Amino acid sequence: MATQALDRDQLDLTASRKTLILIWQNPASRLFVKVGQLDALPGGRFAFQYLSGAWSDSEFVPLLEYPDRDTAYLSDEVPAFFANRVLSVDRPNYDRYLSWLGIEGLNPEDVPFEVLARTGGGRATDTFHVVELPVTHSNRLVSRFFVSGIRYFAGADQAVATLRNGASLRLELEEDNEVNPKAVLVSTVDGLRFGYVPDWLCADVHTRIKDGWSIIAVAERVNHDAPAHVRILCRLEASRR
Repeated sequence: MATQALDRDQLDLTASRKTLILIWQNPASRLFVKVGQLDALPGGRFAFQYLSGAWSDSEFVPLLEYPDRDTAYLSDEVPAFFANRVLSVDRPNYDRYLSWLGIEGLNPEDVPFEVLARTGGGRATDTFHVVELPVTHSNRLVSRFFVSGIRYFAGADQAVATLRNGASLRLELEEDNEVNPKAVLVSTVDGLRFGYVPDWLCADVHTRIKDGWSIIAVAERVNHDAPAHVRILCRLEASRR
């Protein structure tokens, strides 16, 4: 894989097809920091650069693959740091996994990027997460995520069993949560709680709920036979009233 280092002002992202944000969680403070940006460009090329916020936490250090904080990196394949977070095509049930993510009909060249966008690309060996850049406008936010924490909710299986693709969901604040006062619960329209908005997104959702935004959440993909972490793909739309 060839990687080209560029001055940041030489990088043209106007034709970017999709953007992923790399989030790092400080192991000590547990705070999430948006540290980098990966763009899919025309011609099967990818560009990575650090975000200015990366340096707001003195404990964050540059990735070995990207040592210079002021340089943009252009590659002709999904960079190894990200590609290693995608399930190998040789793994059993790979096709079934793509179905759980709702991308079974996607062009094979686009699969790795979309897998990262929908799963977060988490690994047990570090505290990085990959998320799709939410579509934001001044009065609107659109995001997609897998509901987290399902395995820890008593009765979650029964609640999820009632859901079908397209089912409406409820979001509610859990400000008495001792671990995260900005936690946002996910439940069925009948009030059966079964999970949370993931940590990387809950602060944004919490703020918009507190500010009186209208929130619509839908179970875009319900995978009753899938592991808990890819069981419910939720699409969220928030708009200012």
